[in-house]
Amino acid sequence: MTREDMAALVAEAALAPSVHNVQPARWRIDDDGATLFEDLSRRLPAADPTGHDAAMSLGAAAEGFCLAASRATRGVRVERLQGGGETGLRRTAHFALSGPVEPDPLAEWVDRRSSFRGGFEKASPADRDAATALVGDDAAILADPATLRAVDRHLDEASWRFMREDPFRRELLSWMRLSRGHPDWARDGLNADAMAMGPIAARGAGLVLGPMFGWLARAGLAKPLVSEGGRIAKDAAVVLFHRPVGEDPFDSGRKFYRLWLRIEAAGFGAAVLAALADDPEANAWAKHVARIPQDRRLVSAFRLGRRPAGPITARARLPIDEVLIG
Repeated sequence: MTREDMAALVAEAALAPSVHNVQPARWRIDDDGATLFEDLSRRLPAADPTGHDAAMSLGAAAEGFCLAASRATRGVRVERLQGGGETGLRRTAHFALSGPVEPDPLAEWVDRRSSFRGGFEKASPADRDAATALVGDDAAILADPATLRAVDRHLDEASWRFMREDPFRRELLSWMRLSRGHPDWARDGLNADAMAMGPIAARGAGLVLGPMFGWLARAGLAKPLVSEGGRIAKDAAVVLFHRPVGEDPFDSGRKFYRLWLRIEAAGFGAAVLAALADDPEANAWAKHVARIPQDRRLVSAFRLGRRPAGPITARARLPIDEVLIG
Protein backbone atom coordinates (compact mmCIF):
# COMPACT_ATOMS: atom_id res chain seq x y z
CA MET A 1 0.00 0.00 0.00
CA THR A 2 1.10 3.57 -0.62
CA ARG A 3 1.38 6.10 2.20
CA GLU A 4 -1.85 7.67 0.93
CA ASP A 5 -3.60 4.30 1.15
CA MET A 6 -2.35 3.83 4.72
CA ALA A 7 -3.46 7.34 5.66
CA ALA A 8 -6.95 6.42 4.39
CA LEU A 9 -6.99 3.41 6.76
CA VAL A 10 -5.97 5.66 9.65
CA ALA A 11 -8.68 8.18 8.75
CA GLU A 12 -11.29 5.41 8.94
CA ALA A 13 -9.83 4.15 12.22
CA ALA A 14 -10.28 7.69 13.57
CA LEU A 15 -14.06 7.25 13.25
CA ALA A 16 -13.98 4.83 16.20
CA PRO A 17 -15.63 5.95 19.45
CA SER A 18 -13.58 7.31 22.35
CA VAL A 19 -14.43 8.41 25.87
CA HIS A 20 -15.85 11.99 25.79
CA ASN A 21 -14.71 11.94 22.13
CA VAL A 22 -11.21 12.95 23.26
CA GLN A 23 -9.61 10.93 20.40
CA PRO A 24 -6.35 9.85 22.07
CA ALA A 25 -5.12 7.71 19.14
CA ARG A 26 -2.09 8.90 17.17
CA TRP A 27 -0.56 6.97 14.30
CA ARG A 28 2.82 6.76 12.60
CA ILE A 29 2.98 5.12 9.19
CA ASP A 30 6.11 3.03 8.68
CA ASP A 31 7.58 0.65 6.11
CA ASP A 32 5.45 -2.38 6.97
CA GLY A 33 2.32 -0.86 8.50
CA ALA A 34 1.57 1.63 11.25
CA THR A 35 2.22 2.17 14.95
CA LEU A 36 -0.51 3.31 17.33
CA PHE A 37 0.37 5.76 20.12
CA GLU A 38 -1.68 7.25 22.94
CA ASP A 39 -1.60 11.03 23.23
CA LEU A 40 -1.25 11.33 27.00
CA SER A 41 -2.45 14.93 26.96
CA ARG A 42 -5.91 13.51 26.22
CA ARG A 43 -6.22 11.65 29.53
CA LEU A 44 -9.19 12.41 31.81
CA PRO A 45 -7.83 12.54 35.38
CA ALA A 46 -11.25 12.95 37.01
CA ALA A 47 -13.42 10.65 34.88
CA ASP A 48 -10.77 8.05 34.05
CA PRO A 49 -8.02 8.16 36.71
CA THR A 50 -6.69 4.65 35.92
CA GLY A 51 -6.60 5.12 32.14
CA HIS A 52 -9.05 2.26 31.63
CA ASP A 53 -11.33 4.20 29.28
CA ALA A 54 -8.35 5.59 27.39
CA ALA A 55 -7.13 2.03 26.77
CA MET A 56 -10.60 1.02 25.59
CA SER A 57 -10.63 3.99 23.23
CA LEU A 58 -7.30 2.89 21.78
CA GLY A 59 -8.63 -0.65 21.38
CA ALA A 60 -11.61 0.72 19.46
CA ALA A 61 -9.24 2.67 17.18
CA ALA A 62 -7.22 -0.52 16.65
CA GLU A 63 -10.35 -2.43 15.65
CA GLY A 64 -11.27 0.45 13.35
CA PHE A 65 -7.93 0.09 11.57
CA CYS A 66 -8.47 -3.66 11.13
CA LEU A 67 -11.99 -3.09 9.79
CA ALA A 68 -10.71 -0.50 7.32
CA ALA A 69 -7.95 -2.84 6.16
CA SER A 70 -10.49 -5.63 5.63
CA ARG A 71 -12.46 -3.38 3.31
CA ALA A 72 -9.26 -3.18 1.27
CA THR A 73 -9.10 -7.03 1.49
CA ARG A 74 -6.00 -6.88 3.69
CA GLY A 75 -5.51 -8.72 6.94
CA VAL A 76 -3.66 -7.21 9.91
CA ARG A 77 -1.22 -8.68 12.43
CA VAL A 78 -1.48 -6.72 15.68
CA GLU A 79 1.50 -6.67 18.06
CA ARG A 80 0.98 -5.06 21.44
CA LEU A 81 3.72 -2.70 22.61
CA GLN A 82 4.33 -1.83 26.22
CA GLY A 83 5.08 1.82 26.82
CA GLY A 84 7.98 3.85 25.55
CA GLY A 85 7.71 6.34 22.75
CA GLU A 86 8.26 10.06 22.70
CA THR A 87 7.43 12.93 25.01
CA GLY A 88 3.70 12.96 25.58
CA LEU A 89 3.13 9.79 23.55
CA ARG A 90 2.94 6.14 24.63
CA ARG A 91 3.43 3.31 22.16
CA THR A 92 0.48 0.93 22.22
CA ALA A 93 0.52 -1.44 19.25
CA HIS A 94 2.02 -2.08 15.83
CA PHE A 95 -0.07 -3.11 12.82
CA ALA A 96 1.50 -5.06 9.96
CA LEU A 97 -0.61 -5.65 6.87
CA SER A 98 -1.08 -9.18 5.58
CA GLY A 99 -3.72 -10.70 3.38
CA PRO A 100 -5.73 -11.16 1.38
CA VAL A 101 -8.91 -11.50 3.47
CA GLU A 102 -12.64 -11.18 2.93
CA PRO A 103 -14.10 -7.80 3.99
CA ASP A 104 -15.46 -7.86 7.53
CA PRO A 105 -19.29 -7.60 7.32
CA LEU A 106 -19.29 -4.99 10.10
CA ALA A 107 -17.01 -2.66 8.16
CA GLU A 108 -19.90 -1.31 6.08
CA TRP A 109 -21.51 0.16 9.23
CA VAL A 110 -18.52 2.25 10.30
CA ASP A 111 -19.58 5.32 8.30
CA ARG A 112 -23.07 5.26 9.80
CA ARG A 113 -22.19 4.65 13.45
CA SER A 114 -22.50 7.64 15.72
CA SER A 115 -23.82 8.24 19.21
CA PHE A 116 -27.46 9.31 19.28
CA ARG A 117 -28.34 11.15 22.48
CA GLY A 118 -31.75 12.39 21.40
CA GLY A 119 -35.10 10.68 21.87
CA PHE A 120 -35.67 7.47 19.96
CA GLU A 121 -39.01 6.58 18.44
CA LYS A 122 -41.32 4.94 20.96
CA ALA A 123 -40.39 1.27 20.95
CA SER A 124 -42.87 -1.31 19.72
CA PRO A 125 -43.00 -4.96 20.90
CA ALA A 126 -41.34 -5.87 17.58
CA ASP A 127 -38.50 -3.43 18.30
CA ARG A 128 -37.95 -5.01 21.71
CA ASP A 129 -37.95 -8.48 20.17
CA ALA A 130 -35.37 -7.37 17.59
CA ALA A 131 -33.22 -5.84 20.34
CA THR A 132 -33.39 -9.04 22.37
CA ALA A 133 -31.90 -10.88 19.39
CA LEU A 134 -28.65 -8.95 20.00
CA VAL A 135 -27.90 -11.07 23.05
CA GLY A 136 -24.45 -12.67 22.75
CA ASP A 137 -21.38 -13.89 24.59
CA ASP A 138 -20.59 -10.35 25.73
CA ALA A 139 -24.02 -8.71 25.53
CA ALA A 140 -26.95 -9.03 27.94
CA ILE A 141 -30.22 -7.39 26.94
CA LEU A 142 -32.75 -5.66 29.18
CA ALA A 143 -35.96 -5.02 27.24
CA ASP A 144 -38.80 -5.48 29.72
CA PRO A 145 -40.50 -2.08 30.24
CA ALA A 146 -40.56 -2.44 34.03
CA THR A 147 -36.84 -3.24 34.06
CA LEU A 148 -36.13 -0.26 31.80
CA ARG A 149 -37.97 2.00 34.24
CA ALA A 150 -35.70 0.65 36.97
CA VAL A 151 -32.66 1.36 34.76
CA ASP A 152 -33.86 4.96 34.51
CA ARG A 153 -33.87 5.27 38.30
CA HIS A 154 -30.50 3.61 38.86
CA LEU A 155 -28.87 5.57 36.04
CA ASP A 156 -30.15 8.88 37.40
CA GLU A 157 -28.78 8.07 40.85
CA ALA A 158 -25.43 6.98 39.41
CA SER A 159 -25.15 10.06 37.18
CA TRP A 160 -25.92 12.31 40.11
CA ARG A 161 -23.17 10.73 42.22
CA PHE A 162 -20.69 11.65 39.49
CA MET A 163 -22.11 15.07 38.64
CA ARG A 164 -22.01 16.36 42.20
CA GLU A 165 -18.21 15.88 42.21
CA ASP A 166 -16.68 19.21 41.24
CA PRO A 167 -13.57 17.80 39.42
CA PHE A 168 -15.69 15.41 37.33
CA ARG A 169 -18.18 18.12 36.39
CA ARG A 170 -15.49 20.67 35.51
CA GLU A 171 -13.67 18.13 33.35
CA LEU A 172 -16.86 17.12 31.54
CA LEU A 173 -17.76 20.76 30.91
CA SER A 174 -14.28 21.38 29.47
CA TRP A 175 -14.98 18.78 26.78
CA MET A 176 -18.47 20.08 25.98
CA ARG A 177 -18.79 22.36 22.95
CA LEU A 178 -21.97 24.26 23.68
CA SER A 179 -21.70 26.94 21.00
CA ARG A 180 -20.93 26.68 17.30
CA GLY A 181 -18.44 29.45 17.93
CA HIS A 182 -16.28 27.12 20.03
CA PRO A 183 -12.99 26.58 18.15
CA ASP A 184 -13.19 22.80 18.68
CA TRP A 185 -16.89 22.41 17.78
CA ALA A 186 -16.16 20.17 14.75
CA ARG A 187 -12.87 18.74 16.04
CA ASP A 188 -13.39 16.83 19.27
CA GLY A 189 -15.38 16.61 22.50
CA LEU A 190 -19.15 16.65 22.85
CA ASN A 191 -20.82 19.37 20.84
CA ALA A 192 -24.41 20.45 21.35
CA ASP A 193 -25.59 18.80 18.13
CA ALA A 194 -24.13 15.45 19.19
CA MET A 195 -25.85 15.82 22.57
CA ALA A 196 -29.17 16.68 20.86
CA MET A 197 -29.27 20.12 22.48
CA GLY A 198 -30.73 23.19 20.87
CA PRO A 199 -29.13 26.59 21.51
CA ILE A 200 -31.27 27.35 24.57
CA ALA A 201 -30.70 23.93 26.15
CA ALA A 202 -26.97 24.21 25.46
CA ARG A 203 -26.72 27.58 27.18
CA GLY A 204 -28.71 26.17 30.08
CA ALA A 205 -26.37 23.17 30.36
CA GLY A 206 -23.39 25.49 30.61
CA LEU A 207 -25.02 27.33 33.49
CA VAL A 208 -26.33 24.24 35.29
CA LEU A 209 -23.00 22.40 35.17
CA GLY A 210 -20.99 25.56 35.67
CA PRO A 211 -21.54 28.67 37.77
CA MET A 212 -25.08 27.89 38.94
CA PHE A 213 -24.52 24.28 40.02
CA GLY A 214 -23.81 24.96 43.69
CA TRP A 215 -26.89 27.13 44.14
CA LEU A 216 -29.11 24.71 42.20
CA ALA A 217 -27.81 21.74 44.17
CA ARG A 218 -28.51 23.45 47.51
CA ALA A 219 -32.02 24.28 46.30
CA GLY A 220 -32.61 20.66 45.26
CA LEU A 221 -32.97 21.63 41.60
CA ALA A 222 -29.72 20.37 40.07
CA LYS A 223 -30.48 16.65 40.27
CA PRO A 224 -33.71 16.81 38.21
CA LEU A 225 -31.94 18.95 35.61
CA VAL A 226 -29.26 16.30 34.93
CA SER A 227 -31.78 13.44 34.90
CA GLU A 228 -32.59 11.32 31.82
CA GLY A 229 -36.21 12.15 32.61
CA GLY A 230 -37.59 8.66 32.14
CA ARG A 231 -36.33 8.48 28.56
CA ILE A 232 -34.94 4.94 28.76
CA ALA A 233 -38.30 3.42 29.65
CA LYS A 234 -39.49 4.35 26.14
CA ASP A 235 -36.44 2.85 24.40
CA ALA A 236 -36.22 -0.56 22.77
CA ALA A 237 -33.64 -1.97 25.19
CA VAL A 238 -30.52 -1.47 27.24
CA VAL A 239 -27.51 -3.55 26.21
CA LEU A 240 -25.03 -4.49 28.94
CA PHE A 241 -21.53 -5.09 27.56
CA HIS A 242 -19.55 -7.51 29.72
CA ARG A 243 -16.15 -9.11 29.36
CA PRO A 244 -13.97 -11.51 31.41
CA VAL A 245 -12.60 -10.19 34.68
CA GLY A 246 -8.95 -9.23 34.17
CA GLU A 247 -9.15 -8.72 30.41
CA ASP A 248 -6.90 -5.99 29.00
CA PRO A 249 -9.17 -2.96 28.38
CA PHE A 250 -7.48 -2.54 24.99
CA ASP A 251 -8.99 -5.90 23.98
CA SER A 252 -12.32 -4.93 25.58
CA GLY A 253 -12.31 -1.77 23.47
CA ARG A 254 -12.00 -3.80 20.28
CA LYS A 255 -15.01 -5.92 21.26
CA PHE A 256 -16.94 -2.83 22.38
CA TYR A 257 -16.63 -1.27 18.93
CA ARG A 258 -17.75 -4.48 17.25
CA LEU A 259 -20.82 -4.69 19.49
CA TRP A 260 -21.76 -1.10 18.64
CA LEU A 261 -21.49 -1.91 14.95
CA ARG A 262 -23.68 -5.00 15.48
CA ILE A 263 -26.28 -2.69 17.01
CA GLU A 264 -26.13 -0.45 13.93
CA ALA A 265 -26.39 -3.46 11.61
CA ALA A 266 -29.59 -4.47 13.43
CA GLY A 267 -31.12 -1.11 12.52
CA PHE A 268 -30.79 0.63 15.88
CA GLY A 269 -29.12 3.80 17.06
CA ALA A 270 -27.30 3.76 20.39
CA ALA A 271 -25.84 5.97 23.09
CA VAL A 272 -23.45 4.93 25.84
CA LEU A 273 -24.69 4.87 29.45
CA ALA A 274 -21.28 5.17 31.07
CA ALA A 275 -22.52 5.87 34.59
CA LEU A 276 -24.45 2.58 34.72
CA ALA A 277 -21.18 0.65 34.46
CA ASP A 278 -18.80 3.11 36.14
CA ASP A 279 -20.78 3.54 39.34
CA PRO A 280 -20.19 0.51 41.63
CA GLU A 281 -23.72 0.46 43.05
CA ALA A 282 -25.44 0.71 39.66
CA ASN A 283 -23.00 -1.78 38.18
CA ALA A 284 -23.76 -4.37 40.85
CA TRP A 285 -27.52 -3.89 40.41
CA ALA A 286 -27.34 -4.27 36.61
CA LYS A 287 -25.18 -7.40 36.83
CA HIS A 288 -27.65 -8.93 39.27
CA VAL A 289 -30.71 -8.11 37.15
CA ALA A 290 -29.09 -9.43 33.97
CA ARG A 291 -27.60 -12.48 35.74
CA ILE A 292 -24.11 -11.69 34.51
CA PRO A 293 -21.70 -14.24 36.10
CA GLN A 294 -19.20 -13.11 38.71
CA ASP A 295 -16.26 -13.99 36.45
CA ARG A 296 -17.47 -11.30 34.04
CA ARG A 297 -17.25 -7.55 34.57
CA LEU A 298 -19.82 -5.06 33.36
CA VAL A 299 -17.70 -2.79 31.17
CA SER A 300 -20.27 -0.47 29.57
CA ALA A 301 -23.89 -0.15 28.56
CA PHE A 302 -25.98 1.29 25.73
CA ARG A 303 -29.51 2.55 25.41
CA LEU A 304 -30.85 1.78 21.97
CA GLY A 305 -33.84 2.40 19.77
CA ARG A 306 -34.94 3.39 16.31
CA ARG A 307 -33.65 6.78 15.25
CA PRO A 308 -36.28 9.24 14.03
CA ALA A 309 -36.12 10.10 10.35
CA GLY A 310 -33.54 12.71 9.42
CA PRO A 311 -29.84 13.13 8.75
CA ILE A 312 -27.24 11.68 11.11
CA THR A 313 -25.34 14.33 13.06
CA ALA A 314 -21.86 14.95 11.69
CA ARG A 315 -19.15 13.53 13.93
CA ALA A 316 -16.54 15.90 15.35
CA ARG A 317 -13.11 14.60 14.35
CA LEU A 318 -9.56 15.90 14.36
CA PRO A 319 -8.06 16.46 10.90
CA ILE A 320 -5.92 13.59 9.64
CA ASP A 321 -2.74 15.67 9.72
CA GLU A 322 -3.10 15.95 13.51
CA VAL A 323 -3.83 12.24 13.94
CA LEU A 324 -0.71 11.27 11.96
CA ILE A 325 2.68 11.88 13.55
CA GLY A 326 6.15 11.75 12.05
